[in-house]
Amino acid sequence: MVVFEPFPKQKEFIEAALSGEYNYLMYGGAAGGGKTYVTMAIAIMLAKFYPGSRSFVVRESLPRLKKTSIKSFFKLCPKSFVKKYNQQDKLVIFKNGSELQFISENFQNDKDLTQFDGLEGNFFFLEEGQELQERTFNKAILRCGRNIISPMPPKLIFITCNPSQNWTKEKFYKPYIEKSMPNKHFYLPATMADNTLLPEDYIESLNNLDEITRAIFVDGNWDAVDVDRPFAYAFDKNKTVKPNVKYNPNEDLYLSFDFNVDPITCISAQHYGGKIRILKEFRLRNSDIFALCDAIKAEYGSTPFIVTGDASGANRSAMTKGAMNYYMIIKEQLQITRSSFRVPSFNPSIKNSRVLLNSLLEKHPDFLIDASCQFLISDLMAVESNESGAIDKARDATKTHLLDCFRYYLWSFHSNFVKYLKQA
Repeated sequence: MVVFEPFPKQKEFIEAALSGEYNYLMYGGAAGGGKTYVTMAIAIMLAKFYPGSRSFVVRESLPRLKKTSIKSFFKLCPKSFVKKYNQQDKLVIFKNGSELQFISENFQNDKDLTQFDGLEGNFFFLEEGQELQERTFNKAILRCGRNIISPMPPKLIFITCNPSQNWTKEKFYKPYIEKSMPNKHFYLPATMADNTLLPEDYIESLNNLDEITRAIFVDGNWDAVDVDRPFAYAFDKNKTVKPNVKYNPNEDLYLSFDFNVDPITCISAQHYGGKIRILKEFRLRNSDIFALCDAIKAEYGSTPFIVTGDASGANRSAMTKGAMNYYMIIKEQLQITRSSFRVPSFNPSIKNSRVLLNSLLEKHPDFLIDASCQFLISDLMAVESNESGAIDKARDATKTHLLDCFRYYLWSFHSNFVKYLKQA
């Protein structure tokens, strides 16, 4: 009933899922191992086998659910089996009474994970467990098996993952390696080498990944870590920072903004002929977007800019005059057209933008940052990540503003450097 022909590793995982021997099953160990497809296929099969059952698919954020799990689910699930899909609640109701709901963990806004407290389910699918809290796994254990139906299915919690240093390693990978897996637990490692369907150009693009990212996401190496956890671990000041990086007036000029109460920031950049050039940083204290635009005009005059930056700048803000948002003001103040904006609808994930940033810094053949960009350089040298790979702003909340401008620029104009990022 599922339009899906598993490759051998996926088939092995499906057999384990349906064997009745396990309650907690983890699959993965690298990118491209077919994790999401196999778990969504299992979700559809269980909904069919157990009428009236209730499943929950959890990922760290709603944007990632939309890009991965939800998209894969609807590719696999026959339309004839779906009675209704409530897009607002992300709830699928099947024709036999079974239900499946996609929910975001949303830990940043719900530290106690209260949204899980009222759930009554039979099956949980924790997508990309390395991005999720251990408490989410524990909540799933508490809420799994609470939906009473007949026949009653076994409690089943599925986790997909890439290598990390969090609870997935402690609860599944280490016991697997040490041959001490707890009762009812199952782990099946899989890498892209197990996936016969990956296109050749995708495999080739992975050569652009930096060394650490490649070890983790391609080779599935659970022991690959950046010990001191600098966010920009591939940054080499001697290689990348040069004085007097030249602005080319014959090429497009790009601006990338980050909107903070204090400071408000922007970088200017160019890319052409295989080169990437970070030219100048703007960092204004006790100021506003109008003054920032004035500083940009004083530097570059009436140059036709191309603009990107923080997605939140498209929201109306009390920090602006009247009912205009930041980008409306930039458009007006810099006298540029709407077609000159390349602002994403939401900001890139920190994990993906970190991979891209480090891959470009390590692998791009002609990438320079002007030595005058002292705050950006300081961010690249000093900003640290936490255990999950996110920016550790708790260490110094005054940093990261120029780093954010840098991340937004790279994501908007250079994300194709590593095609893997489109899959994550």
